Amino acid sequence: MRTVPDVLLSLAPTNLPTLRAARFDGTGCEVPLARFAPGDRDILLQLYAAVNEVHALRSAGGPAAAKLEQLVVSAADGRLMSAASALGEATRSAGRATPEVYKALHDVRGGGLTVFLGAAELLVDAPGDFGLLRMAADAARDHAKIMRNLLPEIDPAGRAADEAAKPHGIDHFITKWDGARVGPAATVSVRCVFAGDVSARCLETASVDRVVYNYVNNAARFTADGAVTLWVVPAGPGLCRWVVQNAVAPDQAAFLAERVGGDLGRLFRGGVTRGGTGIGLANCAGLVADCFGLDGPAEAVRSGYLGAALRGTDYYAWFHWPALAHPPQG
Repeated sequence: MRTVPDVLLSLAPTNLPTLRAARFDGTGCEVPLARFAPGDRDILLQLYAAVNEVHALRSAGGPAAAKLEQLVVSAADGRLMSAASALGEATRSAGRATPEVYKALHDVRGGGLTVFLGAAELLVDAPGDFGLLRMAADAARDHAKIMRNLLPEIDPAGRAADEAAKPHGIDHFITKWDGARVGPAATVSVRCVFAGDVSARCLETASVDRVVYNYVNNAARFTADGAVTLWVVPAGPGLCRWVVQNAVAPDQAAFLAERVGGDLGRLFRGGVTRGGTGIGLANCAGLVADCFGLDGPAEAVRSGYLGAALRGTDYYAWFHWPALAHPPQG
């Protein structure tokens, strides 16, 4: 069994309590489709149909599975990427983009969709690569779940199924991330010292996925050597610590020093970005605060429930999630 490196244990306290009376169920971030302008609603439906069809074909198996690679490759033709890039323009133009809408749009444009489209592009040049096909299908499944988490009306039956009790073990995350290729030149490796269940239902799993995809997508953009490491380790009784590690180039270290100085917690307040929107890490802070029943994102960062740190030339972004000790019934 792997030991936990001291640097991971030094990132935050190991006695962080859960203040909720009942386990976080993954709800609380929903945005009605009516909050989006008609043009954006059409794009949301288009994106959801694309990723959900991939998941449906994979789940069906048999003859349907033979069409899976063809369907994934077709997603690399640029249409979905263009649609995702345009998402939000109609709502902003109509003056209807509230903070909740911006938060949802960020994770719909990114999340598993980024990994799915990246895998589809790689598969064009590597037909028959089962690893890439599995990665694309996993990301499509995850992104459909994230979209149902944020937009329940997009698939009411699917959302209802996501709300049912269904414990997810850590293997669910290890198998999809270990060896995953993200972006043009980044590869993820998983180092897991935790064993057990980490979520009680698909809706909660979608919340964990939203945080992990934000962290990994950021690390893949800024890794100096193409390597991204996802650590999952115990951090006290009933507590799981997730850490995404990547090497940082001198220019990125200089950017961080200039913008936030020694307080990397400022990254989680929103507004600090290098070519992005600055919303992703703020979304993560809100989810972790809700999960533990804290007063708000600022408390989550201040108390160490999530955060970021530079150690030498490596950047570490972490968050905590309660392990599932007793799966709920019903």
